[in-house]
Amino acid sequence: MSDRFILCAVLLAACACGGREPAVVRASTQPLQENGSADLEAPVISASVRVEAGDEALLFGSGRITGVFVEEGDSVTAGQVLVGLSGDAMVDGAVAAGISGVESAGVEASNAEATYERCRELFEVGALSSEQLEGAETAMLASRSALQAARSDLCGALSGRSASTVDAPFDGVVGRVWASEGTMAGNEPLVMLTGGGGFVLRALLPERNIGIVAVGAPAVFETSSLPGESFNGRVTSVSPGIDPVTGLLPVTVALEDGDGLIPGLYGTVRINAGRREARGE
Repeated sequence: MSDRFILCAVLLAACACGGREPAVVRASTQPLQENGSADLEAPVISASVRVEAGDEALLFGSGRITGVFVEEGDSVTAGQVLVGLSGDAMVDGAVAAGISGVESAGVEASNAEATYERCRELFEVGALSSEQLEGAETAMLASRSALQAARSDLCGALSGRSASTVDAPFDGVVGRVWASEGTMAGNEPLVMLTGGGGFVLRALLPERNIGIVAVGAPAVFETSSLPGESFNGRVTSVSPGIDPVTGLLPVTVALEDGDGLIPGLYGTVRINAGRREARGE
């Protein structure tokens, strides 16, 4: 084909386009989000959450409530009795009987051991038969078993006394008191206790967020109870699996500055998540 023919073909094509330059289609290098917009920044995931104390416990008991020894707002120490329950007198009697039983069994065991030692000395000098020595040994072993049984009974009584009170599991502040003297305790909590371990948020996220939320991701909490204020935090844990009850992904955020917050407030946490990793990388 001649050069003149090629030049003519090019000129005809240009005339057909009306004198305009051919359009150039450029491929976008920006990764797209699910909604089709460009992912210029890491996505922000929002969830409704409740403020919890780092140490927080709902305390239960069973039986008739014989005494409530704290009020809301009281500071308590670990082991302090918060609520008394029915059966205290009987339990104390069982403990006293257990102590007495251990003391008696201990005396009998000491006497039986001393008797066995004397019998063994007499046997060595020929003043006692082997049958008599075996009898003394059997009595000594039986007294030791009785002492062990008495100690077990005492441990059971002490456990029962512990169960007849509701004690503080850690140092903290009494948040709520539902217990009322004279009523029966059962399936409902009696006392809510919060400690001084900071504040945490427990969020449940849709499963589509698997792989884009990581430990250490920054987060911000806001609540309508404190308008205009925000509280910074970071993701401290991400569940390795979906919660079987809710079908959601559990994530925990620890707040770094909780001044002004109290347990029980509701609000919104915004987590600055990373980009989803490509499959197979």
